[in-house]
Amino acid sequence: MTTDEKKTGAADAKMGKPKAPPPPTLTRLAADAEVESIDGPVAIGGMVGKFVPVLTRLRDGALGFRMMREIREVEASGRILRIVDVSGRAVRVGEGHVFLRADGREARASELAPGDALEAGWTYPAGYVLPDAPEYGAESRGRAWEPTVRVAAIEPAGSGPLFGFTVNETRNYFLTFGARSRAQR
Repeated sequence: MTTDEKKTGAADAKMGKPKAPPPPTLTRLAADAEVESIDGPVAIGGMVGKFVPVLTRLRDGALGFRMMREIREVEASGRILRIVDVSGRAVRVGEGHVFLRADGREARASELAPGDALEAGWTYPAGYVLPDAPEYGAESRGRAWEPTVRVAAIEPAGSGPLFGFTVNETRNYFLTFGARSRAQR
């Protein structure tokens, strides 16, 4: 047997092995939901089969980036909820999408209620008052900064494909909506 034949046989053996499935995901995002990537917001529906670093909370509490991979459709047609925060920002997710509350506990989208506080990806120093400027929502201007994403409404938003993925090391990420979510356990 030649060296080339040995290499071919080795390659065939590798190719004959089925690829291990990705770990189960707790993410259920509608195609238009945006994730905070190293390049800025990206809609998850256009990322299937790709990989990109996403904003995450590291073990020491700092923000950093870890690789989002194995982006895939996880449900062909799932019930979608539109989660709206007090400043009017919104994100569309599946009922089973897992957010992290401000106290660190997990909550599925279907379990949220108006007034619930979700962990935010950014904050200002304690006591900071938002300026009276048009880039801030009218309800927030001149008020002390609240370091959470406060849920204002949960609305049915039809059904459609839902997407999930894996995040290396931290297993969590931030949506452009502002809230931290759990990718996998």
